[in-house]
Amino acid sequence: MDTRTRIIEQASIMFFKYGIRSITMDEIAESLGISKRTLYENFSNKEELLKQCIDFTYQEGKKMRDSILQEYPGNPLEIIYQHFRQVIITFNNIHPNFFNDLRKYHSQLWRKHIESKQEENTAFTQSMIEMGIAKGVFRQSADPIILSSLIHSMMRSMTMGEMFPEARFSKTEVVRQVLINFIRGLATSEGLKIIDEKFK
Repeated sequence: MDTRTRIIEQASIMFFKYGIRSITMDEIAESLGISKRTLYENFSNKEELLKQCIDFTYQEGKKMRDSILQEYPGNPLEIIYQHFRQVIITFNNIHPNFFNDLRKYHSQLWRKHIESKQEENTAFTQSMIEMGIAKGVFRQSADPIILSSLIHSMMRSMTMGEMFPEARFSKTEVVRQVLINFIRGLATSEGLKIIDEKFK
């Protein structure tokens, strides 16, 4: 693995684990056992490194999603179930300050590299709902465009930490409750049988 990739992977872990503001370039260099000069030879500043970390994490998530699609072709409920598990793992590894720091102190990155990716994520969810309708596990009356936009809007709200502060609510349980009830609301009687077995 080259130095640049090592830096991106390690910085991503640190930013997600501790938040953005609390991590310095010095700490990233020290954790990797490299000089600060080497770090700045690869990334001119923290903002540039953070951008690369966001893009790297997003691409890794897409790879995971693509592998799920390949493993369970034509099975929307299994795809959603596996994707659901990955969402919980991801949420559990993100410090509550990460998204707050990103919005407040790196607003341009937030707009260009987070909000812009929501369209693709929403389109993916829409395609899964459409597949579920075609397979008879989701209701014909369900509107894929409205509902995919709704669930992603809810997920964005959860990242803010204001609606469900961590001092009172478990991130895992919040995500679980939102996703399970969202999927159950979509399901036909046949779909409910599968969901209740999968998500019990």
